[in-house]
Amino acid sequence: MVNKWRANSSVIPRSKAYSRFERALVLLLSASNQKHFAAPIRTHTLIVMQILSAFAPITISGADAKSFLQGQLSNDLNLLTPQQALLASCNSAQGRALAIVTLIERPDSLLAIVPKTMTSLFIARLRKYILRSKVAITDSSDQLQCVAATTKSLGKSLPAIPSSIGAHIQSGQTSILRWWDSDHPRFLVIQPKSTSSDHTNVDADSTWLLDDIRAGIPHVLVPTHEAFVAQMLNLDALNGISFTKGCYTGQEIIARAHYRGAVKRRMFRLSGACPPPAPAARIVAADGSHAGDVVIAAATDAGCELLAVLSLNHVGSALRLDSNANVPLKMESLPYTIPSLA
Repeated sequence: MVNKWRANSSVIPRSKAYSRFERALVLLLSASNQKHFAAPIRTHTLIVMQILSAFAPITISGADAKSFLQGQLSNDLNLLTPQQALLASCNSAQGRALAIVTLIERPDSLLAIVPKTMTSLFIARLRKYILRSKVAITDSSDQLQCVAATTKSLGKSLPAIPSSIGAHIQSGQTSILRWWDSDHPRFLVIQPKSTSSDHTNVDADSTWLLDDIRAGIPHVLVPTHEAFVAQMLNLDALNGISFTKGCYTGQEIIARAHYRGAVKRRMFRLSGACPPPAPAARIVAADGSHAGDVVIAAATDAGCELLAVLSLNHVGSALRLDSNANVPLKMESLPYTIPSLA
C-alpha cells in the first residue's frame, strides 16, 4: 500500500552515509516563525518508516490540565513550555514510581509519552484523582505515532532543529523533541498516524531502547511498577524532580529521602555477555546476596547492556544475574553524575 505521506522517491536520501533511520525520514513542517528558530520553517514532505511501536502518546486536555498534573507528578509543571519538554515520575503515595513520563505542551493539550505497555495503568492512575478537575485523559495511540529521527534526517528538511536536550518545536500536529542522549543527538517525532504505515519495527524499538540505556534514561514497566523511589532511578540527576514545588502524590517520601540523604540504592549501567534479562530480574553478589534489580535491558553484538538499581553497598563488587550465574556483569559509565556518588 502507498503511504499517504509518501512523496516522490527522489526526495529520500539514498547515500550510503545515511543510516536506516536517516533514509526513512523526511519531515513535513508548515511555515512557522517561532522565535527560537534561526529562520522560518519551509514546507516539506514526510516519509516515515522507523516507527517506535513501544511508546504511546497520551493526551491530557482541559482548563485544569497543568494544575492537575502539578499535584500528580514529581516535576514542576511551571517549567513546561511549548519550547521545553519535561521529564517526571508519577508516584504512589509511598513515593514509588508508577511511570516515568515525558511531557510535551502542544497548542490545545499536553502530551504524555509513556511505554505502551504502561498506558492503561498510567491513565487509570491519573483518572483516579480527577474528581472535579476539568481534565480529559485519553490514549491517542490510534491517532498519533512516535517516530525516531536523527540530526541528518531533520537537517535535510529544517533550517533549525531543537539543539538542547528536552527542546521541542511544533508545527500543526507534528512535534519534534530533542530526546535524551549520550553521544549522538536523537529526536522523537510525534505526528498524525498514517493507516498505510502502521507497522511494527522491532529493530527501531531495540535501537532506541539501547540508546536510552546508554543515556541513563529509565523506563518503569509492568514488572517494576512501584518497585523504585524516583531517586533510585536517578531522576534527580536527570532534572526530573522538583524539591521546591508544592505537594504532589508521593512527595513526602521523595523529599524525605532527598533531605535526609536516605537514598541507599541507585541506578547504574552494566553489560554482560548474555541475552538481555527481563525487567525486575535479580542481580546478586558473589555470595548470592541480593544486590539489585534490572530496570531495562537491550541486546548488543557482545550480549546485552542494562540499567539496574543496585544497593550502594554492592557497587564495586562482583555481580551477576541470578538467572545466569556464569556470566559476570561489568559496570559501564553513565553520561551524568549520580548525586550519592558525587
